[in-house]
Amino acid sequence: MPDLLPILFLLGAAQGGFLAFALLTHRGGNRRANRYLACYMLVFVAALIDYFLDAAGLTPHYVWLRTLIWPKEFFYGVLIFLYCRELTAPGRPLKPWLVLLLWVPPLLHCAVTWPLLWLPGDLQYQILLNVEGLPPLYNAWRLLLGDVELFITIVHLSVFLLICLRMVIQHRKRLEHAYSNLDRIGLNWLRNLLIGTLCVYGLWLAEEFFSEDLLAGREWLDVLLGLSMVVLIYTMGLLGLRQPQIFVAERNGGESASGAGQAEGNGEAAAAARVRESGGPGYEEVSSNQATPSAKYARSALSPDLAASLVQELEQLMATRAPHLNPDLSLSELAATLSVSTNYLSQAINQQLDMNFFDFVNSYRVGSALPLLAGTDRTILDVAMESGFNSKSAFYAAFRKHQGMTPGAYRKEGARLNAA
Repeated sequence: MPDLLPILFLLGAAQGGFLAFALLTHRGGNRRANRYLACYMLVFVAALIDYFLDAAGLTPHYVWLRTLIWPKEFFYGVLIFLYCRELTAPGRPLKPWLVLLLWVPPLLHCAVTWPLLWLPGDLQYQILLNVEGLPPLYNAWRLLLGDVELFITIVHLSVFLLICLRMVIQHRKRLEHAYSNLDRIGLNWLRNLLIGTLCVYGLWLAEEFFSEDLLAGREWLDVLLGLSMVVLIYTMGLLGLRQPQIFVAERNGGESASGAGQAEGNGEAAAAARVRESGGPGYEEVSSNQATPSAKYARSALSPDLAASLVQELEQLMATRAPHLNPDLSLSELAATLSVSTNYLSQAINQQLDMNFFDFVNSYRVGSALPLLAGTDRTILDVAMESGFNSKSAFYAAFRKHQGMTPGAYRKEGARLNAA
């Protein structure tokens, strides 16, 4: 097995390089996001090259290469953050202070590390391996690239990963206010990429912090860390073949989600007319991205009475025309049918029914599925599709949320009651 490790690491690096090339040359979709993801993959490629050199016993002969790729740790967090941001808020420019905050730490790391290239190879090797007993200047360099770098790297990467997770969660919440089906726009790909990154990160932390006495030698953990990078890269390649849309960022979906709370065209005028008829002070647009519902609708002219009337009209529409059976139903489509603004419709659902648009529509879809489960022998997948769901997994998640049990358990419970 040890003889196979260099080959596995080299194959992983080659696969990562191929994936990065495919992303950089792909002409469709969000090309900026593709470039960020390609660079992110190239950082993993650099790490696997480092592992290959160690596993093959070549590091002492190519110390300059290890020195060259040494600052890679500071680029993981920056690139995954830029990729997440581009998918959740596409086209949004970075503020100058944020650009400095992102790029100054990794560039400083390069400035501190790369001067080692002018030193003899054996001295570079001792500094990077954290060998004690060096002259004072080189010893300070060793500490800076050792314990100090380790602490800053952990803080740096942890902060960026937490920010990325928060961005994905907030993005999904925004989508739930505008769409009833998130299968193609929910960024499950990005969530899985973050989970894979967190697994690799967890192994790296274990390797750095567990003592050799506790682990009886850390060599196996170091190998596992390298193999986890290979698995992550090959998994990304496999998903790229099975799901080519990962190369085409959901730009339209993201942009629509970001503007889900904004009023639209004729619906806005109709909503304003309703407010005027009810004696309201006039229409004011409210952004959907504010922190709390109370703050979000604090300046809205939609009164509780008008919101209740709108919900009553909405429920009548759902009962008579069943728009929820359309698996791609969106807030804007439903608002256009009712001749109201998306902002007012979202506010009415949120405040009067205490749920978002996604849960509201799926509650009706689950309601449509109940008689099909109880009164027919159709498969659960057929019931899900006929009720307006796009997938079995989405149906199960919504059914558990609204009924507190799985569709299969509901069907068995109904059969038991009928038998009794």
